[in-house]
Amino acid sequence: MNLNITRRHATAMLIAALGSGLRSAHADDPAPLRIAHDLPIAWLPLYVAYERKLWQAEGIAPTTIPSPHGTATLISVSGGAADIGVSTEMSVCVGAFSKTPVKIIAAFNQVENMELVCSTAIKTPADLKGKRIAVVQANPSQYYFSLLLKKYNLGPSDLSIVRLGPAEMMSALSGGSIDGFVWQEPFLTQATKLPGNKFHRLSEPGLNKIFASIIVNEKTLQERRPALVKALRALDHACAFIRGNGEEAVRIGAQFSQMDAAVAADAIGRMQIGLSLDPQVMIAKMTDEANWALAEGIARPGSPMPDYASYLDPTVLADARRS
Repeated sequence: MNLNITRRHATAMLIAALGSGLRSAHADDPAPLRIAHDLPIAWLPLYVAYERKLWQAEGIAPTTIPSPHGTATLISVSGGAADIGVSTEMSVCVGAFSKTPVKIIAAFNQVENMELVCSTAIKTPADLKGKRIAVVQANPSQYYFSLLLKKYNLGPSDLSIVRLGPAEMMSALSGGSIDGFVWQEPFLTQATKLPGNKFHRLSEPGLNKIFASIIVNEKTLQERRPALVKALRALDHACAFIRGNGEEAVRIGAQFSQMDAAVAADAIGRMQIGLSLDPQVMIAKMTDEANWALAEGIARPGSPMPDYASYLDPTVLADARRS
C-alpha cells in the first residue's frame, strides 16, 4: 500500500485535523497552543493526538506551526513563534552552546531511527574505507555515523564524508556521486528499491537512540504552565492509544509522515513509546553529544560545557501525572 502523500498534503491533513471539534470536553474556552514540528514517523504520538482530538479532550486548541527540521523548531520555540515544539534532544544540546532559552519538559518516544544505506559492494561498515557517505550536518545522522566509524576503527580521513540535505541524498545515491547515506525512513526503504537492486541497509542496533522531546521556552513555562500540563496529558493518552491500537496507530503514522504503511509498521515496531524524562539519562546523553559537537567543530572549540540540568524541567510531567 503506497499512500503517496506529499508534505503539502500532510500539512493539509494537520490543518484539517485541527479544523473541527475544537470545543473542549473540560472547558468552555480551550487554551490555544501553537505546536512547531516537522513530520518524521518518530513524532507518532503527536499525530495521534491530532487525529483522535486528544488535545481538544484536554481543553487545548492546537495550531500547527510547520517546521522543516529540528533547528527551525528550536528557533520557533525560543523566539516565541510557537508555544511548544517537538525535536530531538540533540537540537537542545547544540543550541545550549548559544544559550538558546529552551527546556525539555518530556520525551514521548525513544527510538533508533538512523541507519546506513549503501552500495551492496559494502558488505559491512568495515568496508567503508575510501567510500563517499552522505550525512546531515549537526544532526543525529552525522552523530550516528561518527559512532559507527569509531566502532569499526575508522576515521574521517579514511573516507569522504559528504554533507547533504535529506532531499538530495536519494538523487546523489541514484546518480552515483555517493556510495551511501545515513538517514531515516522512508528514505532507507526507498533507496533499497532503486532500479538494479544496487543498495542495501546496514543496521547497527544499539548504536544511538534519539529522544523525541517536547521543548518550551522559559516565558511559556512560567506563563502557560496549566496548558503545558494539559498538553502532556494529551500526549500521554496518545501513547496509551498507540500501545493498545497498533493497526490504527500505523495508519495514522503512515498518513502524517508520508510513507507506505508497511514501512511505517516496521519503524513503529522499533519505537519505545511513552512519556518520560529522566534527568540523569538525558544529561549524560547530551553531554556525550556535546563532546562530539566540540570535537567536530559544530560547537566553537574551547566553548564551556553547558549545564544541561538547567535545560530540563521534569516538574511539568510530574504535575501531569498527578492531575
